[in-house]
Amino acid sequence: MNNSSLFPAEDSVTKAPRWRLWRGRALIFGLITASTATLLVCPCDYTGGSPHALSLIALSILIGAGAALLIYRELRRRSDITVFLKAVIAIGIVVIGVYAEFAVAMEYIAWLALRGR
Repeated sequence: MNNSSLFPAEDSVTKAPRWRLWRGRALIFGLITASTATLLVCPCDYTGGSPHALSLIALSILIGAGAALLIYRELRRRSDITVFLKAVIAIGIVVIGVYAEFAVAMEYIAWLALRGR
């Protein structure tokens, strides 16, 4: 393992191996993407339009909560942030991530519709 100052083998804040950090972050990204995909599958424009809409929205919130929990666990190691702020930051990251992915997906779907696919 290369332990030079340019390429450290461990993160300086968490002291965890680099592969474990990337695995956790990939899992968080996957959960945020799964939450967005669940919202995209929803067959209606408003929650009362389909009997499956509420269950899909609840599933999306549950998946997003899992991602927020993983982010909170990564932030838990930091002692300079209060518990409340760690929770708010974790939830905020998930909400912004889902919104950004949803906005990009909707633009892509609109672009495909205009192209006639």
